[in-house]
Parts: sequence; structure tokens; C-alpha cells
Amino acid sequence: MSEFLFRQTPPAEPIQFDGEKCTNCGRCLEVCMIDVMLPGEKHPIAAYPDECWYCGCCVMECPEGAIRLRHPLMNQTRWVEKASLLKKEKE
Repeated sequence: MSEFLFRQTPPAEPIQFDGEKCTNCGRCLEVCMIDVMLPGEKHPIAAYPDECWYCGCCVMECPEGAIRLRHPLMNQTRWVEKASLLKKEKE
């Protein structure tokens, strides 16, 4: 019987908190539609990160700007200014 080696991927971390900015007000906990987060000592904890819908409600609700939402690579886009696209079209 041969052994199979499986590559383990790190768990998803869509919600990242800046502990210095977070006042632990709990507004992100209240606004989350699927209860991904649980209260923590310094800031909420993303207890169920794989369930995150990447809606951004927690980011928009945070009064201190302490939450960063990190989309999976397949959802990330490269920002291109509209003016640069119009230049290429004229050339």
C-alpha cells in the first residue's frame, strides 16, 4: 500500500482585523448576515471564515476602518483606469 502525499492549503482568512484600530464595538458582529464572527478579547474573531460571502458589510459598518476583506485570488481583479483604456482604443 503506497502512501499519498496531499498538499495542504492554508485556511481561508477573508476577514482581517487591525487590532490597533479596532475598538471592539461589535457593529461588525451585528451586521454580518451569516454570523461568521464571534466576540473576542481585543477584536472579533472570524470563527467560520469558510462561510464568508465576501459581501463587505462588516467593512462598511466599521467606524474605525479596522477590517480588511481579502477576496480569494479568483475574485481579485486588476484595477485599470478608464482613461488608459480609451488611449489604447484611439491608437
